[in-house]
Amino acid sequence: MPQDTTIYWDGNGNVPALIDSLPPEGQRLIWQLVEQKKAEISYSDPTPTYLFFGAFCIFFSLLILYSNKIAKRNVESKSPVLDTSTELYNQNAVNSPLNYTGSQLNFSIAELKRVLLKHAAYFIALNPFEREKFIDRLQKFIKQKTFVIHDTSGFKEMPILISAAAIQLTFGLEKFLLPNFSHIHIFPEEFIGVHPTLRILVGNVSGNTINLSWKHFLAGFTFPDDGQNVGLHEMAHAYYYQFFETGHQADENFVSAFPAFANYGNKVFEQEAKIGYDLYSDYALRNFQEFWAESIEIFFEKPAAMKIQYPELYKSICILL
Repeated sequence: MPQDTTIYWDGNGNVPALIDSLPPEGQRLIWQLVEQKKAEISYSDPTPTYLFFGAFCIFFSLLILYSNKIAKRNVESKSPVLDTSTELYNQNAVNSPLNYTGSQLNFSIAELKRVLLKHAAYFIALNPFEREKFIDRLQKFIKQKTFVIHDTSGFKEMPILISAAAIQLTFGLEKFLLPNFSHIHIFPEEFIGVHPTLRILVGNVSGNTINLSWKHFLAGFTFPDDGQNVGLHEMAHAYYYQFFETGHQADENFVSAFPAFANYGNKVFEQEAKIGYDLYSDYALRNFQEFWAESIEIFFEKPAAMKIQYPELYKSICILL
């Protein structure tokens, strides 16, 4: 099974020391990618591949098959919105990713509410009964996951808000735990995917992992009405894979309602490809899976626009979720 090797890109066109361990052809390929792709930040194709994460990067391959000495990564944390009172971890160096199981975190209800009331517009809009339901589901979801933070430090907001994106998406469903995805990897910024093609990513669903750029994920909560939310986007891919591809823990109502969404979605997909229609981005029109994930972003962040422009599609998502 081919590995999807992921290395850091610092967002400024700089590749870390790992590049020096590559042969000249490999170095040239990476630099060429950065120059050509750094303005083309994208989500990943939802088709599951297998990423290998750790203190080291292994097996860089695209045009070459190469294995060489692996350098350690050192990436500076970028979380200016969060104050240090919420800091969970504080290490002097990145010798390995920071691994935390949900049961280790053991957040109190007060901690969960404080973070959600500060950052999560969806939670704030809920009534008291719905908030209790949200918190209960959030606690169960967090306990099922292992959070891997590829940085020197992390914040309580990371596992709480990422899990909250999953609960928001499935709040009306019966099944919400995503048992296929046991690990959630959190990177400070953009990262580079190698397989099946070289690309710069802000989110990725691969194997049994959900991978996110914290900087871009947090922007989705900071700007809840711009139609862009990396967390919801990647969770949409994850739930589709869980419900349709694994055949395990599928929500029956979701599965039975999805064909109606697909029917209306195909019509909107064709409509959006025409000049003058721009509710969706060009990236959403690459394939129907990306259209599905962006539909979820728009549904939660620009519901009025979707309801006016595509009322049948909007209604189908209401029923679906």
